[in-house]
Amino acid sequence: MKKNRFRHTRKERSKLAFIFTIAGSVLFLLLGTWAWGGLSSDPLTDTPLSIKKELIRFKNFRPKLEHLKEGKYISQFKNGITASYTIDQKIQQRIENYFERYKVPYGSFVAMSPKTGKILALVDYSAREPKRRDLAFQASYPAASIFKLVTAAAAIEEKQISPDHSISYRGQFNRLRPAYWEDHPKKDKLKMSVSDALARSNNVVFAKIANRWLDIPTLLDYGERFYFNRSIPFESQVQMSRMEIYAKEGALENTAAGFGKVGLSPLHAVLIGSAIANNGTMMTPCMVDHVINTAGEILYECRPKVLKESIRPETAAILRKMMGKTVRNGTVKNIFRRRYRDPSIRKVKIGGKTGSLRGKTPKGRYTWFIAMAPLENPEIVVAAMVVNDPVWHIKAPQVAKEGLTAYFDGLSK
Repeated sequence: MKKNRFRHTRKERSKLAFIFTIAGSVLFLLLGTWAWGGLSSDPLTDTPLSIKKELIRFKNFRPKLEHLKEGKYISQFKNGITASYTIDQKIQQRIENYFERYKVPYGSFVAMSPKTGKILALVDYSAREPKRRDLAFQASYPAASIFKLVTAAAAIEEKQISPDHSISYRGQFNRLRPAYWEDHPKKDKLKMSVSDALARSNNVVFAKIANRWLDIPTLLDYGERFYFNRSIPFESQVQMSRMEIYAKEGALENTAAGFGKVGLSPLHAVLIGSAIANNGTMMTPCMVDHVINTAGEILYECRPKVLKESIRPETAAILRKMMGKTVRNGTVKNIFRRRYRDPSIRKVKIGGKTGSLRGKTPKGRYTWFIAMAPLENPEIVVAAMVVNDPVWHIKAPQVAKEGLTAYFDGLSK
């Protein structure tokens, strides 16, 4: 009996020892986690910034760009943390003043370094809604003929269509009807090359390109290569640019020509232009250059990071050459005539693409312009969007020219 009682006691002691061991281990882990958390706490906790997966984010915050230090816009927070931004003061202020001068109903402008992804200017303006500060991130605006760049990329890269290939057509090229994109040798008396069609934004030719050589899956694929239907990583939340092509008659042709259900934000527009400027490689955009603490230690730094290999370098080179025609003898030739240019950009080769269409959010006539310069090796890409209605104020190409002038004027001094 005693032996059995002794054995029972040993079992109980073993159980107690096991329980104490487990409890001690849990307590040790909790204390260790608490101690480590205290030592490695997020230094950005008391700021409107956070770092997730090597990307910095704004938490319900957008810098006002009012304070300058050594020529850079900065934000200083109560805990001593300082954020420095990539924004170029001369471009930013020039465009802010330009929008203010013309009192446009809605306008947005974004400039970017295509090789680094650094945002050089980010301007929103609205005479109708003065407190709006999200225009650059909204994708409710129709992409219009900006989407012709995607169509051209797909045709050149997938089907090896030459920019010099001549296409016969009929009708007014700024309009689009189902009968126009069907080949009719007896009626198609007009001719235009693919390159000239992009420069002059010929809707009929681009509808024919899609009808002859492309299909819905291919065009959707190239749209996604240029980051449609994808979330853009950035410090502020950017609305996704939606692209939809329904399997119905005319949907492919209309989308290819810029009349489809395709939304676009100004920030996304500058990324599309930057991918073409940077030999087909789209870089991750950033607005925060670096963040330091009171001791001057760098807590975060924007480093060039590839977002997407959108198209081949050869395709990008062809598109740049085609975009050069837009400025020389295409839809903006009058705005960019040498005699109308500021001396700082008079000798700079510029490439671009226009877009124009009516939209509902907000209601009005939209004009777009993506531009890059110098065309042989682009240092800057700009995207401008202006909404006018009913009175016209200025158009997007004029805003883009002002931004390019500010950039190259700054380099010449």
